[in-house]
Amino acid sequence: MSLPDPTDHEPIQGPRLRLRPITPDDLPDLMRWLRDPDVMDFYGLPPADLAEARQVYLEPSGLPTWRFIVEDRGRPIGEMQYYYSYTDAAWSAGIDIFIGEPDARDRGLGTEAIRTVLQYLFETKGVSRVVIDPEPTNRRAIRAYEKAGFRLDGVIRRHMKIDDRWADAAFMTILDEEWPAAKARWHSSERSR
Repeated sequence: MSLPDPTDHEPIQGPRLRLRPITPDDLPDLMRWLRDPDVMDFYGLPPADLAEARQVYLEPSGLPTWRFIVEDRGRPIGEMQYYYSYTDAAWSAGIDIFIGEPDARDRGLGTEAIRTVLQYLFETKGVSRVVIDPEPTNRRAIRAYEKAGFRLDGVIRRHMKIDDRWADAAFMTILDEEWPAAKARWHSSERSR
């Protein structure tokens, strides 16, 4: 099976944020963000150079994956991706995100980006489940995922290796039948602003 181009996707528009496919022009921002100590704590060492970043972010990987720059009013603030957990079926998707700009953190933008991609995955792509797997120590991320409607299914020990250390994963999911309530909470919070 050939894997899709991770940049071949239409933009995904939310109420405030826009998720647009990554381009080669975004690589310097990605490299800068990935060198931020707060990002490195959970993502490990950044790509060594622009050539490696190009390979990681602009070329197909092991699963069908699409990668986006998260924009707040046109300003790039982070990276988000979604992928199909199984190469032969599109019923379950996984997502990953980081907010790279330090002044954009703790402002609800990560939660909104997650909600935006959830709406797209559930309502446009028709997935049944969306998965995310932060490290249990990443409380900031877990709070954002819970606000978006994810529930903790359990902790998988030694789920991934980041550089030279093993990392556990807090396996979190949201199901298609849970999305309407999560979406209603989102829209309710938007109206109260």
